Amino acid sequence: MTTVYPISSVQNQEPKTPVREPQEQFGQDTFLKLLVAQLKYQDPTNPTDATQFLSQTAQFTQIETLQKIAKEQETQAAASEMLAATSLVGRQVSYALNNGQGQAPTATTAMQVRGTLPKDAPLGTHVTTTADVFTASGAKIPLKLDFVRTDTGWSVQALSGSQKLGSPVAINFDATGNHNGNVAIPAAALNGIANTTGDWPTTGISLAFGDATDPTRLQMGSGSSTVTVMEQNGNDGTKANGMVSGMHITADGPKLVIGGQEIPYTSITDVHV
Repeated sequence: MTTVYPISSVQNQEPKTPVREPQEQFGQDTFLKLLVAQLKYQDPTNPTDATQFLSQTAQFTQIETLQKIAKEQETQAAASEMLAATSLVGRQVSYALNNGQGQAPTATTAMQVRGTLPKDAPLGTHVTTTADVFTASGAKIPLKLDFVRTDTGWSVQALSGSQKLGSPVAINFDATGNHNGNVAIPAAALNGIANTTGDWPTTGISLAFGDATDPTRLQMGSGSSTVTVMEQNGNDGTKANGMVSGMHITADGPKLVIGGQEIPYTSITDVHV
């Protein structure tokens, strides 16, 4: 929708002086102008030495060639950076926060869990995956999710080391193998981890399994288990982890889409296997 500003607001503004873009201080045109001036105003009784003139021309040609090489190298470097950024789409990475300046820690409130749980697995089969989560103060806590085959489907138990956090929670699947909702690890259960009581979000941590349009969503199907924590939204204030879902080309270089945010490619610190 186009915004129409009142005429009065335009009339009251002071006219702005156009800003001239800085121009190259010395280029081919400048050299030619100086050369013409030198020839025009030379002393007829003591003309410019031809050897000196050729030397000046050679120096300028050399400088111009070096400038072209530098420009080509800059273009190649930008292309290489773009290619490298593209190769990170679909990968898990770590990146520095706030362009390396850091920020306040963020407590984990959601973990994105994806993959397949085998429908033909015998009762009592265990499938585990791990991830680091963060408290409100930025403490990093290793967390394990233990999926267990039950007579009605699967359940998940959160653990910190060998300590169980709360009770197992059933994951309901429909006839097609798709899950029927997310589950959560309540704050009361997380408070059982030593030295973290009261440092968790009151909503606990949601285990998000992906919606029906997500091809990587958690589902019960044939084959082996591929369950993994794709990403979680907490951090310690210095570095965060996430899955690269896309890339944008900007004037400042490529930016990667991670958790719905645009992260500069230069902020990537690690690429996870």
